Amino acid sequence: MQGLADAARIKPRTIESYLSGDATPGLNGFISLCAVLGPAFTSDVLAEAGLVARSADADEPEHMRAISLMSEGTRMIADALADGYVDHQERAKIKPHADRIIAIMEPLARTGETTIPHLGEVKAR
Repeated sequence: MQGLADAARIKPRTIESYLSGDATPGLNGFISLCAVLGPAFTSDVLAEAGLVARSADADEPEHMRAISLMSEGTRMIADALADGYVDHQERAKIKPHADRIIAIMEPLARTGETTIPHLGEVKAR
């Protein structure tokens, strides 16, 4: 359980609450779990809607991956801002996430392209 929690960046007690049925992951949590557990897990969940998941092809646009990475980063930033003050420890923790969001959005803002060709260079975790 700890390995899954670490990989998905979700607290172990939160994952325990998902498994016990006491809580349901929000979109960010669900995307993180899908990214860690892969297409088989994601397909099992999507089967209820008659859908399946597959790994992304390297030549395809990576919109969902960009959204996932940005969602994770904005969640971390929102958590740090929750008390209205970002201290030096929080600032150090969120800086890589802010940098990642900028790296993802900068090509889009500069060129207007809807694909992000260098996304693979951005560290996901």
